[in-house]
Amino acid sequence: MPDLLQDLGERVKDLAGDWTKYSVIGSFLLYVLGYLALRFHLTALGIGTDLAVLDERYLFTGARFLVYLVASVPSIVLIGLVAWAIARTVPIEARITMSSWITRPHRLAAFGIVFAVIAIQFVMRQCFFVNNLLLAPDDPSRPAWLTYLIVHDEVMPLYFSALVVMAALPCAILVALRAADPREVSPFATGLLAFLAVVQIVLLPVNYGYLIVDKRLPRVAALGDEPIDPGAMGWLVWEGKDGVTFLVRDPELGRRSLVTLPRDQAKRIEIVGFDPILPTVVGAGEGGER
Repeated sequence: MPDLLQDLGERVKDLAGDWTKYSVIGSFLLYVLGYLALRFHLTALGIGTDLAVLDERYLFTGARFLVYLVASVPSIVLIGLVAWAIARTVPIEARITMSSWITRPHRLAAFGIVFAVIAIQFVMRQCFFVNNLLLAPDDPSRPAWLTYLIVHDEVMPLYFSALVVMAALPCAILVALRAADPREVSPFATGLLAFLAVVQIVLLPVNYGYLIVDKRLPRVAALGDEPIDPGAMGWLVWEGKDGVTFLVRDPELGRRSLVTLPRDQAKRIEIVGFDPILPTVVGAGEGGER
Protein backbone atom coordinates (compact mmCIF):
# COMPACT_ATOMS: atom_id res chain seq x y z
CA MET A 1 0.00 0.00 0.00
CA PRO A 2 2.74 2.60 0.77
CA ASP A 3 4.35 1.83 -2.60
CA LEU A 4 1.00 2.27 -4.31
CA LEU A 5 0.41 5.61 -2.59
CA GLN A 6 3.95 6.73 -3.44
CA ASP A 7 3.48 5.76 -7.07
CA LEU A 8 0.13 7.58 -7.17
CA GLY A 9 1.73 10.68 -5.66
CA GLU A 10 4.50 10.68 -8.26
CA ARG A 11 1.96 10.35 -11.08
CA VAL A 12 -0.03 13.28 -9.69
CA LYS A 13 3.17 15.38 -9.52
CA ASP A 14 4.08 14.48 -13.11
CA LEU A 15 0.57 15.32 -14.27
CA ALA A 16 0.66 18.66 -12.45
CA GLY A 17 4.00 19.50 -14.05
CA ASP A 18 2.77 18.56 -17.51
CA TRP A 19 -0.46 20.47 -16.98
CA THR A 20 1.47 23.63 -16.10
CA LYS A 21 3.62 23.23 -19.19
CA TYR A 22 0.63 22.63 -21.46
CA SER A 23 -1.19 25.62 -19.93
CA VAL A 24 1.74 27.92 -20.71
CA ILE A 25 2.00 26.64 -24.29
CA GLY A 26 -1.77 26.86 -24.78
CA SER A 27 -1.94 30.40 -23.40
CA PHE A 28 0.91 31.48 -25.68
CA LEU A 29 -0.83 30.02 -28.74
CA LEU A 30 -4.11 31.72 -27.82
CA TYR A 31 -2.20 34.97 -27.33
CA VAL A 32 -0.61 34.74 -30.80
CA LEU A 33 -3.91 33.80 -32.44
CA GLY A 34 -5.65 36.70 -30.71
CA TYR A 35 -2.95 39.15 -31.75
CA LEU A 36 -3.23 38.09 -35.40
CA ALA A 37 -7.02 38.36 -35.33
CA LEU A 38 -7.08 41.80 -33.68
CA ARG A 39 -4.25 43.20 -35.82
CA PHE A 40 -6.00 42.33 -39.07
CA HIS A 41 -9.36 43.34 -37.62
CA LEU A 42 -8.04 46.89 -37.24
CA THR A 43 -6.62 46.77 -40.77
CA ALA A 44 -10.02 45.76 -42.13
CA LEU A 45 -11.72 48.67 -40.35
CA GLY A 46 -9.05 51.14 -41.47
CA ILE A 47 -7.74 52.08 -38.02
CA GLY A 48 -4.07 52.90 -37.47
CA THR A 49 -2.09 50.46 -35.36
CA ASP A 50 -2.85 51.05 -31.69
CA LEU A 51 -1.92 47.75 -30.12
CA ALA A 52 0.05 47.36 -26.93
CA VAL A 53 2.60 44.58 -26.63
CA LEU A 54 0.72 43.13 -23.68
CA ASP A 55 -3.06 43.17 -23.74
CA GLU A 56 -5.47 40.67 -22.22
CA ARG A 57 -7.77 41.15 -25.23
CA TYR A 58 -5.36 39.06 -27.29
CA LEU A 59 -6.00 36.09 -25.02
CA PHE A 60 -9.76 36.56 -25.04
CA THR A 61 -9.85 37.00 -28.83
CA GLY A 62 -7.72 33.87 -29.26
CA ALA A 63 -10.14 31.96 -27.03
CA ARG A 64 -13.10 33.27 -29.06
CA PHE A 65 -11.38 32.17 -32.25
CA LEU A 66 -10.88 28.69 -30.80
CA VAL A 67 -14.54 28.49 -29.73
CA TYR A 68 -15.66 29.68 -33.19
CA LEU A 69 -13.39 27.07 -34.75
CA VAL A 70 -14.91 24.29 -32.63
CA ALA A 71 -18.41 25.59 -33.36
CA SER A 72 -17.66 25.13 -37.06
CA VAL A 73 -17.57 21.33 -36.63
CA PRO A 74 -21.32 20.81 -37.35
CA SER A 75 -21.01 22.78 -40.59
CA ILE A 76 -17.89 20.78 -41.50
CA VAL A 77 -19.81 17.56 -40.91
CA LEU A 78 -22.59 18.89 -43.14
CA ILE A 79 -20.08 19.68 -45.89
CA GLY A 80 -18.65 16.18 -45.52
CA LEU A 81 -22.08 14.58 -45.78
CA VAL A 82 -22.85 16.56 -48.94
CA ALA A 83 -19.50 15.53 -50.47
CA TRP A 84 -20.14 11.90 -49.48
CA ALA A 85 -23.63 11.99 -51.03
CA ILE A 86 -22.23 13.40 -54.27
CA ALA A 87 -19.49 10.76 -54.31
CA ARG A 88 -22.09 8.01 -53.90
CA THR A 89 -23.63 9.00 -57.23
CA VAL A 90 -20.43 7.98 -59.03
CA PRO A 91 -20.41 4.32 -60.17
CA ILE A 92 -18.49 2.05 -57.79
CA GLU A 93 -16.05 0.91 -60.49
CA ALA A 94 -15.11 4.53 -61.22
CA ARG A 95 -14.70 5.23 -57.51
CA ILE A 96 -12.37 2.28 -57.05
CA THR A 97 -10.30 3.30 -60.07
CA MET A 98 -10.06 6.93 -58.95
CA SER A 99 -9.21 5.91 -55.38
CA SER A 100 -6.41 3.56 -56.44
CA TRP A 101 -5.03 6.23 -58.79
CA ILE A 102 -5.08 9.20 -56.40
CA THR A 103 -3.84 7.30 -53.33
CA ARG A 104 -0.42 6.71 -54.86
CA PRO A 105 1.88 8.76 -52.58
CA HIS A 106 3.45 10.95 -55.28
CA ARG A 107 0.05 11.73 -56.82
CA LEU A 108 -1.47 12.38 -53.41
CA ALA A 109 1.32 14.84 -52.55
CA ALA A 110 0.94 16.58 -55.91
CA PHE A 111 -2.82 16.86 -55.42
CA GLY A 112 -2.34 18.32 -51.94
CA ILE A 113 0.13 20.93 -53.23
CA VAL A 114 -2.11 21.98 -56.12
CA PHE A 115 -5.17 22.10 -53.85
CA ALA A 116 -3.36 24.18 -51.20
CA VAL A 117 -2.01 26.66 -53.77
CA ILE A 118 -5.47 27.15 -55.31
CA ALA A 119 -7.11 27.50 -51.88
CA ILE A 120 -4.55 30.07 -50.70
CA GLN A 121 -4.37 32.09 -53.89
CA PHE A 122 -8.03 32.27 -54.85
CA VAL A 123 -9.86 31.96 -51.53
CA MET A 124 -7.93 32.35 -48.28
CA ARG A 125 -5.80 35.36 -49.23
CA GLN A 126 -8.73 37.28 -50.71
CA CYS A 127 -9.37 38.72 -47.26
CA PHE A 128 -6.32 40.99 -47.76
CA PHE A 129 -8.47 43.06 -50.13
CA VAL A 130 -10.82 43.87 -47.23
CA ASN A 131 -9.33 47.18 -46.06
CA ASN A 132 -10.75 50.47 -44.79
CA LEU A 133 -14.29 49.10 -44.62
CA LEU A 134 -15.67 51.94 -42.53
CA LEU A 135 -14.53 54.74 -44.84
CA ALA A 136 -14.36 52.93 -48.18
CA PRO A 137 -17.22 50.42 -48.20
CA ASP A 138 -17.52 50.35 -52.00
CA ASP A 139 -13.88 49.72 -52.92
CA PRO A 140 -13.97 48.23 -56.46
CA SER A 141 -10.79 46.23 -55.81
CA ARG A 142 -12.63 44.14 -53.22
CA PRO A 143 -14.13 40.91 -54.60
CA ALA A 144 -17.89 41.28 -54.93
CA TRP A 145 -18.57 37.83 -53.49
CA LEU A 146 -16.55 38.70 -50.36
CA THR A 147 -18.48 41.94 -49.92
CA TYR A 148 -21.68 39.91 -50.11
CA LEU A 149 -20.44 37.61 -47.35
CA ILE A 150 -19.49 40.59 -45.17
CA VAL A 151 -22.89 42.23 -45.53
CA HIS A 152 -24.89 39.00 -45.20
CA ASP A 153 -23.00 37.70 -42.20
CA GLU A 154 -25.45 34.83 -41.65
CA VAL A 155 -23.57 33.02 -44.45
CA MET A 156 -20.17 33.65 -42.86
CA PRO A 157 -20.13 30.58 -40.53
CA LEU A 158 -20.55 28.26 -43.51
CA TYR A 159 -17.80 30.09 -45.42
CA PHE A 160 -15.42 29.87 -42.45
CA SER A 161 -16.20 26.17 -42.12
CA ALA A 162 -15.19 25.74 -45.76
CA LEU A 163 -11.90 27.51 -44.97
CA VAL A 164 -11.30 25.06 -42.12
CA VAL A 165 -11.91 22.14 -44.48
CA MET A 166 -9.46 23.64 -46.98
CA ALA A 167 -6.82 23.94 -44.26
CA ALA A 168 -7.50 20.45 -42.88
CA LEU A 169 -7.20 18.58 -46.17
CA PRO A 170 -3.42 19.15 -46.70
CA CYS A 171 -2.85 18.22 -43.04
CA ALA A 172 -4.78 14.97 -43.56
CA ILE A 173 -2.71 14.23 -46.66
CA LEU A 174 0.50 14.79 -44.69
CA VAL A 175 -0.70 12.30 -42.06
CA ALA A 176 -1.47 9.78 -44.82
CA LEU A 177 1.99 10.27 -46.36
CA ARG A 178 3.73 9.39 -43.09
CA ALA A 179 3.04 5.70 -43.75
CA ALA A 180 4.22 5.89 -47.37
CA ASP A 181 7.51 4.50 -48.62
CA PRO A 182 10.01 7.42 -48.73
CA ARG A 183 11.06 6.23 -52.17
CA GLU A 184 7.56 6.84 -53.53
CA VAL A 185 7.32 10.53 -52.63
CA SER A 186 9.88 13.32 -52.86
CA PRO A 187 11.01 14.90 -49.56
CA PHE A 188 10.80 18.26 -51.33
CA ALA A 189 7.12 17.65 -52.16
CA THR A 190 6.38 16.64 -48.58
CA GLY A 191 8.18 19.70 -47.22
CA LEU A 192 6.41 22.03 -49.63
CA LEU A 193 3.05 20.54 -48.70
CA ALA A 194 3.85 20.98 -45.00
CA PHE A 195 4.79 24.63 -45.59
CA LEU A 196 1.56 25.30 -47.49
CA ALA A 197 -0.45 23.60 -44.73
CA VAL A 198 1.14 25.91 -42.13
CA VAL A 199 0.32 28.94 -44.31
CA GLN A 200 -3.31 27.87 -44.47
CA ILE A 201 -3.47 27.37 -40.70
CA VAL A 202 -2.03 30.86 -40.12
CA LEU A 203 -4.54 32.34 -42.57
CA LEU A 204 -7.46 31.01 -40.50
CA PRO A 205 -7.11 33.55 -37.63
CA VAL A 206 -6.26 36.22 -40.22
CA ASN A 207 -9.56 35.57 -42.03
CA TYR A 208 -11.31 35.47 -38.67
CA GLY A 209 -9.92 38.91 -37.83
CA TYR A 210 -10.76 40.41 -41.21
CA LEU A 211 -14.25 39.00 -41.63
CA ILE A 212 -15.73 38.02 -38.27
CA VAL A 213 -14.31 39.82 -35.22
CA ASP A 214 -16.52 42.52 -33.66
CA LYS A 215 -18.73 43.38 -36.62
CA ARG A 216 -21.51 44.62 -34.29
CA LEU A 217 -20.46 47.96 -32.82
CA PRO A 218 -21.94 49.88 -29.86
CA ARG A 219 -23.79 53.05 -30.87
CA VAL A 220 -22.95 56.04 -28.66
CA ALA A 221 -24.78 59.24 -27.80
CA ALA A 222 -21.71 61.48 -27.54
CA LEU A 223 -18.05 61.76 -28.41
CA GLY A 224 -16.45 62.31 -25.06
CA ASP A 225 -18.31 65.24 -23.51
CA GLU A 226 -19.73 66.53 -26.83
CA PRO A 227 -23.12 65.22 -27.99
CA ILE A 228 -23.32 63.98 -31.55
CA ASP A 229 -24.94 66.43 -33.99
CA PRO A 230 -28.65 65.92 -34.69
CA GLY A 231 -29.16 63.57 -37.65
CA ALA A 232 -25.68 62.07 -37.27
CA MET A 233 -24.83 58.74 -35.71
CA GLY A 234 -21.71 57.56 -33.92
CA TRP A 235 -20.26 54.20 -32.93
CA LEU A 236 -17.45 53.16 -30.64
CA VAL A 237 -14.94 51.35 -32.85
CA TRP A 238 -11.85 50.78 -30.75
CA GLU A 239 -10.41 51.54 -27.31
CA GLY A 240 -6.63 51.64 -27.70
CA LYS A 241 -3.78 52.24 -25.31
CA ASP A 242 -3.56 55.95 -26.21
CA GLY A 243 -7.01 56.90 -27.48
CA VAL A 244 -10.60 55.95 -28.22
CA THR A 245 -11.77 55.82 -31.85
CA PHE A 246 -15.33 56.54 -32.99
CA LEU A 247 -17.04 56.27 -36.36
CA VAL A 248 -19.29 59.24 -37.11
CA ARG A 249 -21.73 59.18 -40.02
CA ASP A 250 -23.74 62.18 -41.21
CA PRO A 251 -26.22 61.08 -43.94
CA GLU A 252 -27.22 64.66 -44.73
CA LEU A 253 -23.65 65.67 -45.57
CA GLY A 254 -22.86 62.26 -47.06
CA ARG A 255 -19.77 61.96 -44.90
CA ARG A 256 -18.18 59.37 -42.68
CA SER A 257 -15.18 60.00 -40.47
CA LEU A 258 -13.10 58.27 -37.83
CA VAL A 259 -12.54 60.43 -34.77
CA THR A 260 -9.88 59.53 -32.22
CA LEU A 261 -9.94 61.20 -28.82
CA PRO A 262 -7.27 60.96 -26.13
CA ARG A 263 -8.31 58.61 -23.39
CA ASP A 264 -8.59 61.44 -20.86
CA GLN A 265 -11.22 63.10 -23.10
CA ALA A 266 -13.34 59.96 -23.36
CA LYS A 267 -13.73 59.03 -19.71
CA ARG A 268 -17.50 58.66 -20.08
CA ILE A 269 -18.97 56.61 -22.93
CA GLU A 270 -22.76 56.31 -23.14
CA ILE A 271 -23.87 53.31 -25.20
CA VAL A 272 -27.43 53.43 -26.51
CA GLY A 273 -27.51 50.33 -28.71
CA PHE A 274 -25.60 47.86 -30.86
CA ASP A 275 -25.68 47.84 -34.66
CA PRO A 276 -24.36 45.45 -37.31
CA ILE A 277 -22.06 48.14 -38.64
CA LEU A 278 -21.00 46.57 -41.93
CA PRO A 279 -24.53 46.01 -43.29
CA THR A 280 -25.29 49.58 -42.19
CA VAL A 281 -22.24 51.12 -43.88
CA VAL A 282 -21.43 48.69 -46.68
CA GLY A 283 -24.90 47.54 -47.53
CA ALA A 284 -26.81 50.80 -47.25
CA GLY A 285 -24.17 53.35 -48.18
CA GLU A 286 -25.08 56.84 -47.01
CA GLY A 287 -28.80 56.40 -47.28
CA GLY A 288 -29.38 54.90 -43.88
CA GLU A 289 -30.16 51.50 -42.52
CA ARG A 290 -30.88 48.50 -44.77
